[in-house]
Amino acid sequence: MASNQNYYDVLDVAPEATTDQIRSAFRRLARERHPDRFQGEVRRAAELDFQAITEAYNALSDPEQRARYDQGLKSHRSDAPTNPQDISRAYLAKAIGLFKSGQVAEAEHCFASSIAHDAANARAHHLYGMFLAQQPGKLDEALRHLDQAARLDSANPKVLVDASKMFARARMTARARRFAQQAVQIAPDDPGVVSWARELQNSGGRG
Repeated sequence: MASNQNYYDVLDVAPEATTDQIRSAFRRLARERHPDRFQGEVRRAAELDFQAITEAYNALSDPEQRARYDQGLKSHRSDAPTNPQDISRAYLAKAIGLFKSGQVAEAEHCFASSIAHDAANARAHHLYGMFLAQQPGKLDEALRHLDQAARLDSANPKVLVDASKMFARARMTARARRFAQQAVQIAPDDPGVVSWARELQNSGGRG
């Protein structure tokens, strides 16, 4: 799914589409891109697609949200960044600000939008994963984003240690140790990295 699509592009409908057409498009795409139909790396891509599809449908199926979204498209069309990576970074910066001000739901929306515009944004995956890890019942989703961040930015010891800690919290010991070992290899003189790897080893991987 192209990362520079707006909600109408995501659902493959015209801006003038009716609510019924939007609902029909969502159902079709949701069936086609449901993560349960895929495995491995393809499943991860499908998860991002499904997230984008759901986000688009939630916005466009609600008349008030759609009106605000349409107004936003019109007002930002001329001066908003058009590069997907720039859009992603803008959403990420907004997400961080919203989270710091306690606007959790709005922050989550912006985190998801950041990744929808640039699925290769390792920092967005990392920060979104850490954000989700603090939300009740969202540890599994957090782990998916942290795993992706570690894959995209495999030379960043901070990302690797954060991923390791969250996988240890989920009692996924082997994965937690692997990320910790990678971090130690990259930053063998970093006391925090070494301390965590030692703690993980001594605890048997318990979070």
